[in-house]
Amino acid sequence: MKILHTLQWKQFAGTEKVCVDLCNEMAKTNEVFLLSDEKIAPYLSERVNLIKFNFEHNRYNPLFLLQTAQLLIKISPDIIHCHNTKEIEIMYRARNLARFLGSRKIGVVATKHTLQVKKNYKLADLCVAVLEDTKEILPTNSIIIKNAMAYKKPKKRGGREYRSNKFSIISAARLSAPKGMDIIIKALADVNFDFECTIFGSGEEEENLKDLIKELGLEEKINIAGFTDHLQDYLSACNLQIIASAFEAYGLTAIDGVYYSPLLISTAVGICTEILPKELLFERDILSLRRKLNEVYENYEEFKAIFSKVKEKCKGEFDMSNVVNQYIKAYKSLL
Repeated sequence: MKILHTLQWKQFAGTEKVCVDLCNEMAKTNEVFLLSDEKIAPYLSERVNLIKFNFEHNRYNPLFLLQTAQLLIKISPDIIHCHNTKEIEIMYRARNLARFLGSRKIGVVATKHTLQVKKNYKLADLCVAVLEDTKEILPTNSIIIKNAMAYKKPKKRGGREYRSNKFSIISAARLSAPKGMDIIIKALADVNFDFECTIFGSGEEEENLKDLIKELGLEEKINIAGFTDHLQDYLSACNLQIIASAFEAYGLTAIDGVYYSPLLISTAVGICTEILPKELLFERDILSLRRKLNEVYENYEEFKAIFSKVKEKCKGEFDMSNVVNQYIKAYKSLL
């Protein structure tokens, strides 16, 4: 099958990672093209045909739509798979124009990666939700295919950032208010044990979080380390991973946890509400997280055993080949 993915580049975050992993896995047995920014190239398999494309153009510009239609005619894909909202309208209009110019009709699939309501999804022939909550805001022509990620074998490296003699904690997310990094920092300010915490990510709250760490006198214990392409290396060497988000459309870092972390605790958001038992969930407030952290530290092996059952149960669910097979089946329903 010839599959065309489209991705309006913003930064390498959750949506971009899902798209890349799908492209790389699909390219093993299909001819795969990706329209996106060249910045995504380092993450792609050599099997994926990257075509540099700027989705920032005016979606109503006739010349831009004509050029896009001509590109679709040249590629002649069996299916178009959109991963961001603006792409849907561009591909819908260009697809229709290509058909007017003599091309066969090409099915448009759109995956909804966020919980923001957007009207453009009604233009897709098939919508894909990543969880039930997402499906509720999509048109009736929608199905659920849960996200997955490609497994990467962690590397063992030296250095205190990889293996600490203290109880090692990691949290990774965009540094924005809904992700709750401030709650983690405040909760850690008064726990009953010694620890070392690394926060991975970047965003608009970075300076505020650094100020908070300094204000609480935690500079020697909590470090904001920025974005990393090698989160698996750090997670596999830590004692505990924390997710403290207010909401998540899915929550890809939970899959990181299942793959690599010895233990994950989280607020009741996204996929965590489905895979984590109540023992591994906490209320999104400072005191609740602090109590949970103290409890985890005092009964660490018991909590690890609980999470090991989660890891075993979810192993197949988050397998990329399984998710790709679901997408291929969905594509074929439109041919």
